[in-house]
Amino acid sequence: MAPGNPSLLVIFCVELASAVWTYDEPSVQRSDMISLKSRMPNYGLQHYQWLTHTWNSFQTEFECCGVIYFTDWLEMTEMEWPPDSCCSNQYPGCARHAHYHDLSDLHQEGCGPKIYGFIRGTKQLQALRFLGVSIGVAQILAMALTLTLLWALYYGRQAPEPDSTPPPDASAQLAMTHTAPAAAGCNHNHTKKSCSGTHVAMAPSGTHVAMAPSGLQIEMERLS
Repeated sequence: MAPGNPSLLVIFCVELASAVWTYDEPSVQRSDMISLKSRMPNYGLQHYQWLTHTWNSFQTEFECCGVIYFTDWLEMTEMEWPPDSCCSNQYPGCARHAHYHDLSDLHQEGCGPKIYGFIRGTKQLQALRFLGVSIGVAQILAMALTLTLLWALYYGRQAPEPDSTPPPDASAQLAMTHTAPAAAGCNHNHTKKSCSGTHVAMAPSGTHVAMAPSGLQIEMERLS
């Protein structure tokens, strides 16, 4: 199996695509609104004082009430009227008074769209969004480089394939070694006789060679 896991590269690609796809996706805003509304029942509880303070600060700062509409407080909690931070003119009990007498004293617009628009419009969020996309691109490039290096190391460690040429026979090499000198002697330019089965002794150049008498010469000498 080749080194590396291509599924990691797919995950990083999906991560980057999701970040780009959710850049202006309206469904993200709707999910944020639902998340805010789901936390409204914790308003006023002892263990969620930070949430209570946050809601009061948002509603006072953005002059809003609830998430979508001020009636969210009546739908999502057991409260009979919204918090006093929903009043345009805040004083203790102002929300109860507005609920029974004049609803115009309450902020009619929800806080969800205002908070969402404020967060998306901040320069800090724009920088974080750009940083997130940049990190995604860097992750993909790093993964591609890692896979390339692992691939090169993987194939670099593989043993070379054995040579298919059979090794030369030792006996054949020995026969060729003994045959070469004989063939060289037969081709010598001082030899005029055939080399087949005859050993010819060559004398050094400039030396008189005594030839052995033939059988005919011996017979003639004997008869004479």
